[in-house]
Amino acid sequence: MTADAELIKSNLQFLLAEIGNQSDVLEGFPLDLQRFPEEIESIREWVEEAGEFGIAYEAMVTMLETFPFQISGAAAVKLLEVGLLMRFKTDQVQDAKFDSR
Repeated sequence: MTADAELIKSNLQFLLAEIGNQSDVLEGFPLDLQRFPEEIESIREWVEEAGEFGIAYEAMVTMLETFPFQISGAAAVKLLEVGLLMRFKTDQVQDAKFDSR
């Protein structure tokens, strides 16, 4: 694994740990999606087992934009680093201007 891939993986794990520990967000999680614990586990699997960093990153960005998570400054910087290394935000139409792939 390259140094960039290791940094991306480490940063996503850090961010996922912060998001996953916020049980107060459980109440607002929509019923038409996976339950919160299953969503967190899916993201963990994408990062740690499948190496699907792009899917995990997009899922976390979407969750952060949609739900009232609180993340530390360190987690925000790590998220920014991942976005800069991956050169995109999400594949959503409104994020196309951030995609330099």
